[in-house]
Amino acid sequence: MPKDTSRFAMPQLKSTPVSTIDHVYSELKSALMAGEFAPGQPLPLEELAVAFGTSHMPVREALNRLSAAGVLESEPRKTTRVPVITVDRLRSLLEVRLLNEKQAVMWAAERGARQDLKPIGEINSKLDQLDLSKKADIRKYLKLNQSFHFSVYGLCQNRTLMNTIEILWLQAGPVLSLRRSGDIMLPAHDDHAEILAQIGKGNGAAAAAALEHDIVEAHDEIFAILADMSGNAA
Repeated sequence: MPKDTSRFAMPQLKSTPVSTIDHVYSELKSALMAGEFAPGQPLPLEELAVAFGTSHMPVREALNRLSAAGVLESEPRKTTRVPVITVDRLRSLLEVRLLNEKQAVMWAAERGARQDLKPIGEINSKLDQLDLSKKADIRKYLKLNQSFHFSVYGLCQNRTLMNTIEILWLQAGPVLSLRRSGDIMLPAHDDHAEILAQIGKGNGAAAAAALEHDIVEAHDEIFAILADMSGNAA
């Protein structure tokens, strides 16, 4: 019996007049990290090709790359999908994320005082201006939040660490779709200004503490949603 995929919606993806693998790969990564795809969501080749306005080849190659990195699940002759995530799996990802992202912020603080933090502050200001009672603004919120975090982590100037953080976000990102599943999403970026302020002062320990509070607070909401879903399924 075919699986019911009607509860999943294909997110808005930027098409390109040129069939490039890099464009498709980059768009899929961005969508995964921003929670545009849900845990367990199938990624049909044909639907993605239509969404991108391209042939199957670049989509297939991009999906293969993400599957090889452990971000997606792919079996021969089966549709690639986003892995289903459990509370235990998410908790494990959270522990490793905190180790790596706090380190990035501490290294960023060593260089932050010598860099212009205004552009990152402007991203945070855009988050403040969004109306999270609107679904369109919820999508913008998650994308801007991703942009804020990666702009901050980029200050560490360590490509290896950034690659590690990206893989972790690709694995954990789909659970963010649970935060936008309701009509209203609570904002969870109160610590952003403190993170930037402490980086500007060169205080890595304080910046890392603010970052940890920011991440854990957002995950508390997600863990509650997962627990409620598990209870309803029992």
